[in-house]
Amino acid sequence: MVIRGSLRGRKNIDANYFPASFLSRPMARRCPECYAELPEDAVWVCPTCHYTLRTPPAAKAGIVFMVLGLALLGAFVYGPDRIGLTSGLVPTDLVNVTIANFPLLVLGTFGIGAFLAAAAALKIRSEQARVVAA
Repeated sequence: MVIRGSLRGRKNIDANYFPASFLSRPMARRCPECYAELPEDAVWVCPTCHYTLRTPPAAKAGIVFMVLGLALLGAFVYGPDRIGLTSGLVPTDLVNVTIANFPLLVLGTFGIGAFLAAAAALKIRSEQARVVAA
């Protein structure tokens, strides 16, 4: 089978699926809420309308921990001794400690998630306060 056309003639596009008009530099540096032009140092918050431009990675990790805590809460409601920990795959002493401390495991997972989400919220609040003060 012969493929017509040359691969050498094709330009290297940045592997984007959108037309260049959507990815133009001026549009990329505008606030999606108020369409004001963003200065180069605006990373987290729009200086005009105080819209959050980026979600901090700590908030994303906090959400992951909260979803994990929700799964552990479901396992706790089902019963930690009935989720297959005693199948022999995990050592017996570790299984007994896990079953005995399962409520602490659930609360700790939710606590870590809440802490990370709160830390990210404080990061955004401090950036908003910095933008207002400037």
